[in-house]
Amino acid sequence: MKKLIVSIMTLLLIPAMVLAGDIPLTRDLNATASVIKSERDSLWEKTLIVRFPERRRTLSTTDGFVEAMVAMNHAADPLLWEKLSKECTTADSCSGKEYVMQVQARIAKDLGLKSTDLAQMSTAADMDNLAVVTKEYKPFVVTALVTAGAKTNAIRTGVDEGKNIEGEEPHGTVNIMILTNARLTDGAMARAIVTVTEAKTAAFEDLKVPSTYTKTVQATGTGTDSVIVVSGTIGPKATYTGGHSRLGELIGKAVYEAVVEALGKQNGFKKAEK
Repeated sequence: MKKLIVSIMTLLLIPAMVLAGDIPLTRDLNATASVIKSERDSLWEKTLIVRFPERRRTLSTTDGFVEAMVAMNHAADPLLWEKLSKECTTADSCSGKEYVMQVQARIAKDLGLKSTDLAQMSTAADMDNLAVVTKEYKPFVVTALVTAGAKTNAIRTGVDEGKNIEGEEPHGTVNIMILTNARLTDGAMARAIVTVTEAKTAAFEDLKVPSTYTKTVQATGTGTDSVIVVSGTIGPKATYTGGHSRLGELIGKAVYEAVVEALGKQNGFKKAEK
């Protein structure tokens, strides 16, 4: 009954959107997750919203460090991103970026929060293809929530050319959100991004995802990938999240499996059979 009341209250708070469904998370994460659906110019929008009962120390590759009440991953129809991209006038005033800021502000307002309370990232990958993978080794719990597309924007870092000053709109993007019960230091959160990136690149390698721009080489990711790492509040303190640590192992395995699953759902990439 309590869960039903919360869902009804969410719908009342967000009248312009439709609650598409709750995503079950383990209790140790002390968070709730839902996908909200809406439209703009008759094109779909779907937003993953992860809410916390108190402020969480969060590191976002978009926003930096945020004392967040919400972490979000906003997905929009590729045709909407294309339309918005054509409306961009200068690198400093791009309607695609303005659009994401508007979405962030709208969701914050509907939830009774400020935009600065939200850590965000965005994508053109369909949220219906979200992959959620949880790994546990007591006392640690890690969940990776991943959307991924790599058909139109895959690059090999160190080989492919970067032509833009401020980056592109998210054509194909791998967005990775990490939740854990561990109380991460700022250094551990930063190191987690390295572990996440290594796991993502390993998934690209095993899936044999080619670069979109240099067809003869293996991609390491896409040019617009984003990561959000959310510290826990009730688990043990962790100062290191590299691959030699148990927590780093859990992060790496959760991300690897979630990226493989998400790319399979979105683009049909499959690991070669041995």
